[in-house]
Amino acid sequence: MKKITFMAFSVLLLLSCNSKKDTPAPPCTTSAANIAGPYKITAATYKSSPTATEIDYYNILFDPCEQDDIYTFNAAGTYQIADAGVVCSPTSADNGTWSLTGTSAMVIDGDPVLLESFDCKKLVIANTDTQVPGDKLKLTLTRQ
Repeated sequence: MKKITFMAFSVLLLLSCNSKKDTPAPPCTTSAANIAGPYKITAATYKSSPTATEIDYYNILFDPCEQDDIYTFNAAGTYQIADAGVVCSPTSADNGTWSLTGTSAMVIDGDPVLLESFDCKKLVIANTDTQVPGDKLKLTLTRQ
């Protein structure tokens, strides 16, 4: 009898665990509403040509006091840069405008940039032809 009770209890326990199905998160779409929020730049890379090796440019582009800044994109098309953590002198706080162009491009302060990827946690944008024709500067922003 103990064996049957134990088996019945085990089956009930397994069934109760399996009955809780994880609801999948809705797919992330590229929209102003989904992009809106605070980010920190967590990576910067540069390629001098499409076939060149990608170089880490994070410490080249950003001083230590800029590496902890928070970039907040608002759904209404504005952004703010908060000089968070270590404060730069002069401050790196700033603001401006942004918009989406379809799902593969953004315009930031009037300048077009490629929107390489967006998964609701990371936003990867890129500029091409920044120093020489065919080069690419890529920034990864991570949601905070």
